[in-house]
Amino acid sequence: MKNKLLSIDQVANVCGVSPDRVRRWIEKRGLKTDPTNNTEEFVHHADMIDFFVKFNMPIPDSILPFKTKKILFIYDTNSDNKVFMSFLIEFLGNLRTENNNFITDHISYGPDAKIKLMVFNPDLVLLDMTENDNDAINMSIQIKSTEEFNKIKLVAITSDQLLELYKNRAVACGIDEILPYSMNLTLCTKSIISHNGLEY
Repeated sequence: MKNKLLSIDQVANVCGVSPDRVRRWIEKRGLKTDPTNNTEEFVHHADMIDFFVKFNMPIPDSILPFKTKKILFIYDTNSDNKVFMSFLIEFLGNLRTENNNFITDHISYGPDAKIKLMVFNPDLVLLDMTENDNDAINMSIQIKSTEEFNKIKLVAITSDQLLELYKNRAVACGIDEILPYSMNLTLCTKSIISHNGLEY
C-alpha cells in the first residue's frame, strides 16, 4: 500500500474532487508525482497522505493503510526544553517516514490546535506539559468534552521534577497518562508509543 501508485482520476475519485483540481494541486501546491513515468502522471499513495497532512486537509479513510494510527503532538512554543521538543518532532517525522502504520503531525497550543484536531482526527495526542500544565489541562478538557474527540488517548509529557505536582490534576481533567521525559530521549519517545498499544 505504501508504494501504490494512483492515477489522476483515481486521486480525484478518492478525494471527491475533479481531475482538474488534482492537477492544480500538482502544479501549484506541490503534490508530488512519480518521476519514473513519462507517459501519464501518477501519485504515490504515501505522497498523497503527506500532502493532506501538510495542508491540513482531511485524509479519506479509503486511502489509509490497514491499522493506521494517527499521532498529534501539541507543544508549547515558549518551552525552555527546546532540545526535547525538537527531538520529539523529528522522531515523529521519522516514524511516519519509516513506518506507514503511523501518520504524525504537530502543532503549537492555540486556536489552530482545535482545528487541527477536527481535521486530523488523531488516535493519540501527546501534550507538552514541560513548562506548565495550564495549556495541556485546557486542551484535555476541550478534547474530552467534545463527543467526537472523547475517545482520543491523551498522554502528557513533563519533567521528572514536575510529574508528581501535575499528576493528580492531569488525571482528573481527562489525561490518560502522564510520563516523564528523561535524558535518554529515544527510550522516552519509544515508551510513549509502546505504552499506548501501538506497534513500533
